[in-house]
Amino acid sequence: MKKKKSELAVRQARKGYGFIGLWLFGIIFLFGIPIIQSMIYSFSDVGIEVGYVDVQFVGLENYKKLLFKNTEYIPAFFPTIGNVLIETPMIIFFSLFMAIMLNQKFKGRIFFRAVFFLPVIIAGGVVMNIITNDSYSTSIVSGARSSMMFQSVGVEQLLGNLNLNSTITELIIEYVNGIFNLAWRSGIQMLIFLAALQSVPPQLYEVCKVEGANSWETFWKVTFPMISSMVLVNVTYTLVDLFGDYSNEILQMITSASEKSQVGNASAMAWLYFMVSFIIIIVTYFLINRKVCWMD
Repeated sequence: MKKKKSELAVRQARKGYGFIGLWLFGIIFLFGIPIIQSMIYSFSDVGIEVGYVDVQFVGLENYKKLLFKNTEYIPAFFPTIGNVLIETPMIIFFSLFMAIMLNQKFKGRIFFRAVFFLPVIIAGGVVMNIITNDSYSTSIVSGARSSMMFQSVGVEQLLGNLNLNSTITELIIEYVNGIFNLAWRSGIQMLIFLAALQSVPPQLYEVCKVEGANSWETFWKVTFPMISSMVLVNVTYTLVDLFGDYSNEILQMITSASEKSQVGNASAMAWLYFMVSFIIIIVTYFLINRKVCWMD
């Protein structure tokens, strides 16, 4: 029996490596050289000349400038990390809650599932730029990015017609945009949770009913442990997605520095940001993994 389980585990491992094979190929053969070059540039003074790139090794000088002399990077760094750590549990909770709701039997649930997953389909390119208002900075309200979708229906004008205080108006708009962005970022997580909920054996729920367990007890004793592995997947995915979101201030600073041919400075910014992000993701993974109920 043990030998059969071992063979099954080997076959499953082979399938796993097969799924990630293309990704490994892309990382090693397509991104390997640029990654190594960017690391070298982060320790160098890089000058772009006609026909060649002048690289002068300066050690940790670029990192020292970022940490002790740059007046913009560090003030933007910690708020960016903090926003990611705040938004991640909100996205996980919202996506799990909506997945539970959409897993119920009611008329039109297929339509509502499609509506909530729609942002994933159109979440890139020109459409995303228009919706998130990246191209129209003049529409910013109180320093916060407001959605063109809500601007188009005149939410601000509607609240203004009610003669509300400007502070209250700005607060309402901020919350509306926050809800919109939260729903927009939860599509994939919601789909993963929905698939996990549908994979829970119905016999377990029947046993709970026979034993007299209520809905709250059933969720924490059966549903949540059975989908805990997908909680780990979604938390990891959400952290990677938020850290790599182009709209965050750090990535915009990196892009701006590279466009100004400050290659060494931009590389140091990117690697410092990557190292902190990577540490947070790894620590979070191991903390949650200890609580996951893995089912054979």
